[in-house]
Amino acid sequence: MFLATLVCVFFTYGWFWSNGRPLGDPETTRQSALFAAGLMSILLAHELGHYVVARRHGFALSLPYFIPFPFAFGTFGAIIRLRSLPRSRTGLLEMGAAGPIAGAVVAIIVMAIGLPDTLPPQSIDPAAGLMDTEIPGVLLTVLHAIDRVLSWGPIGDLLAWFATPVPEGHVPVAIFNNPPIMDLLGTLILGAPPGRFDTLSPLALAGWVGCLLTAINLVPIGQLDGGHVLTAVAPKVASRLSRVLLVVVLIGGSMLWLGWAFWAVLLWRLGAWRNLDVPEHPPLTPRARTIAGVVLVLFALTFMPAPVEMDSMPAAPAEAATPGAGPAPAEPAP
Repeated sequence: MFLATLVCVFFTYGWFWSNGRPLGDPETTRQSALFAAGLMSILLAHELGHYVVARRHGFALSLPYFIPFPFAFGTFGAIIRLRSLPRSRTGLLEMGAAGPIAGAVVAIIVMAIGLPDTLPPQSIDPAAGLMDTEIPGVLLTVLHAIDRVLSWGPIGDLLAWFATPVPEGHVPVAIFNNPPIMDLLGTLILGAPPGRFDTLSPLALAGWVGCLLTAINLVPIGQLDGGHVLTAVAPKVASRLSRVLLVVVLIGGSMLWLGWAFWAVLLWRLGAWRNLDVPEHPPLTPRARTIAGVVLVLFALTFMPAPVEMDSMPAAPAEAATPGAGPAPAEPAP
């Protein structure tokens, strides 16, 4: 499944984020390969962190299962199935924390390598790969082929109700907000954080996705990594807090980003909101308490209340576009 997920990430980036042919255009192939290598390195480090530390503490567990997904960023991450309950609070905490810490270290390295290739904002026009499309009666300029497919399908009428109002002479764009660690790295490497409308390089985007996955995993709910840490630190109240936080994420979080509602519903449907049982004794070791503090700092550095939001920016006049620079828009399927 690792290879299947790697291939899926490669093609998903090439088609949806680079707006080209992953195997037909050398530059798109290069960008897709960089993104796939960066993101899969982060996921692999995360899962190996869990696996190695869990084995050291005597857990019975499966190898990581990587999950391909042909939309968004090409993967739903990976899972490891525990075949035995934790023997101690320290073992549970160190196992739960090892994955996010290892993955975040690789994500920071990948992001640092990719940030110097970040592109400043330019006028949005066909030379940047944009295409005209429309939701019934609403002309839009879009970057990704999938947007055109949706606009031609039955869902187009529904999208018309949710189309973000855009001022005249502007076009809608999706904004990936910076996690605090990206602001810090940008200041150290570029002299300033990446701007709101900057285009992240493939490796910088892979690092951004790694931060997003780290933050989601560290939300202290149930069988997420953050839930394991919470259970180890406060086993008596962890289950009650998890239920409260699940509702907070579902209702409060979805007001900032609908993705939070998706993850909350997924956790509920899978039953993953339930915390593992762990013996109260022996108590946590000093090292485990220090690791819990590291996890808290890591969550603060990677968390984004609204990872993605819609905005708009000025469109360039049509005559400013470089003829033939962008890919020709595909014809709608009959």
